[in-house]
Amino acid sequence: MLALTTIAFSLSLLGVSLAQIDHVGINLADEVGKYHQPKRSTPTATCLVADALQTASFRTGLENGTAGIRPGLTESPTNEANFINFCSGLDLTNGRQNPNGSCNGIPMGRIPAATNMVSTLITFPQPSDRLSPLTTFTVTLQTRHLRAGHLVNPSAAYYAAPQDLDEHGDILGHVHVTIQEIGESLRAGQAPDPAVFAFFKGVDDPGDGKGNLRAEVTGGLPRGVYRVCTMTAARNHQPVVMPVAQRGAQDDCVRFEVGS
Repeated sequence: MLALTTIAFSLSLLGVSLAQIDHVGINLADEVGKYHQPKRSTPTATCLVADALQTASFRTGLENGTAGIRPGLTESPTNEANFINFCSGLDLTNGRQNPNGSCNGIPMGRIPAATNMVSTLITFPQPSDRLSPLTTFTVTLQTRHLRAGHLVNPSAAYYAAPQDLDEHGDILGHVHVTIQEIGESLRAGQAPDPAVFAFFKGVDDPGDGKGNLRAEVTGGLPRGVYRVCTMTAARNHQPVVMPVAQRGAQDDCVRFEVGS
């Protein structure tokens, strides 16, 4: 144990007296630590800051007197820390595309105003178009309120950051174009397997600056009946998140044929 004189001398170097300890309750270890902390880079916060806490997570949404209650609704899970540790003990996404499933704790991020909601329309091919087999064609589409050309490395940063907006309030993101065969008729009645597709491309360029984007299908497609769809995404490939539930869809699909 240190002698009292040694402690007093050490405290004097810190500008702290024994009397201060007696009457103010200064913690010696804390005071010494202030002067002997190793140099560090800017720390990363690992706790939920008070002004980021959303109290809606405290409630199920079906408490008596809550607006919007109607038959058919289910209770929302609750957590007074906004589910900050929801993924603890589970296989984390951690920037990877995991076909076995994972848990992603990254926040949804910034959500645009209703005046900046995303909308997409495929302009080619048109519904029921008949294209030539194995012939290159270009899927064209027109977007609204998407700041296209923002696409991170899907092998290392998949779902790894929140959705964000540009200076105009539009989502920073991109569009995926995917084509699937749907059977023998444009009136197909069974949903296709999402793991099976004939074409897929993430459009990583900003387009013409007016919302028009394109994806070339090099070599075309064999004979068949297909649907082409857009999958609009934020920068880290997550589906875009909109501010209200009642709205038009942010994506589009068109059914077409390939044959002579």
